[in-house]
This record gives sequence, structure tokens and C-alpha cells, in this order.
Amino acid sequence: MSLFIVLFSLGAFLVGASQLALSLGTHPGHLASLRYILQGSAGLIAVVALAVSALLGLAERYQRSAIQLGPLLRRKRLDESLNLAVCSEDQLQTQNKRFWQAYCSAGLALALFLGGLFTISFLLGDSSFYNYVAGLSAGVAILGFACTIWGIGGLRAARQCHKAAASDAALLDAQPDYVEQEPVRTTTPPRIRWASKRRRPSAYSRSLTR
Repeated sequence: MSLFIVLFSLGAFLVGASQLALSLGTHPGHLASLRYILQGSAGLIAVVALAVSALLGLAERYQRSAIQLGPLLRRKRLDESLNLAVCSEDQLQTQNKRFWQAYCSAGLALALFLGGLFTISFLLGDSSFYNYVAGLSAGVAILGFACTIWGIGGLRAARQCHKAAASDAALLDAQPDYVEQEPVRTTTPPRIRWASKRRRPSAYSRSLTR
């Protein structure tokens, strides 16, 4: 999980740097060569792919722990001394929702930064190169600070959800399976019937003596 967070953070930084360099090279007053633009575009695509791959790996790593945790909650014996972060399937659903919200926050922070730089470059395209550089610098400073805070918050919350799910899965996996005890059936002893050997005279039998 930490590796994917580092890769995403590195990819996001390189995405911002590549976008800024490409924006400076495409200004009409200081238009760079076609080779520079192609190299900048290829670099931007590569670092975007790196950031997206890190996000996908982050989601896959959490999904493994969450999918493993669901059956364990139903099958294992839950002990209060374990101090589990997730003790029921309802809590697991709540944690999944929290993870995906944090995950989307990290991705949207990067998308907002790219979209903001592109918008600034488009709006300041007809201005002088000095104003263009000043506007891009201000945009990078403001958007970079806001998106960094938003993205770090999302990554931190996603990491906490993954650590809780992985820790709970490891603890529950070491616990014995829950076996439902069958109710004890009480057996009543059979009733003893005493049968008399003497046969009662029948009312319809004939008397042998008169």
C-alpha cells in the first residue's frame, strides 16, 4: 500500500511538472519546436499512466483485504479482546464506502489540478508571455496547495482503511471457526407398564358351575 501511495505522489508531481512545461512551450509568443511538444506530450502521458496505475494498485490491494474480511466475519469466532475495527458486515460496508470516498478524493485532486492548469493556459493564451507565466505560476501555487491537501487527506484515509482491513483479516484468520452448539435434547425414560397375569373374567363368559 505504501509503495502505491509513493508512486501516485511521484506521478502526480511529475504530471504537474510536465503539464507546466508543456503549457509554457505551447504559448503562441514562445512556441517551442514540434519535437519539444511531442516529447512533452509523451512524458505527460507516461506520468499520467504511472499515477493511474498506482491508483489501480491501491484499489486492488484494498479489495483483496476487504474480500477476505467478509467471509471471516461470518465464519470466525469474534472475541472482544481482539479490538477489531470492523466487527460486522454493516461496519465493513461503511468502511468500504469510506475507502472509496477517499480514493475518489485522491483521483479528483489530480484531475482538478490538470484541469485547472489547462483552463488557465487556455484563458491566458492571448496574453503576453510575461502575464502567461505569472498566471501559470499563481495557478500552480494555488491549485497545487489545495489539491495537495485534498489528495493527501484522501490517501491517508485510504491507507487507514486498508491497514484496518488487513489487520482485522490477519487477526480473524488466526481465530478458531465458530461452531454453533446444538441444543441438548432431554430424553425421558420409557414408561413401564405393569401387566397383571390374572385375567379379569369376561362378562360374557359362561359359568362352569351352576
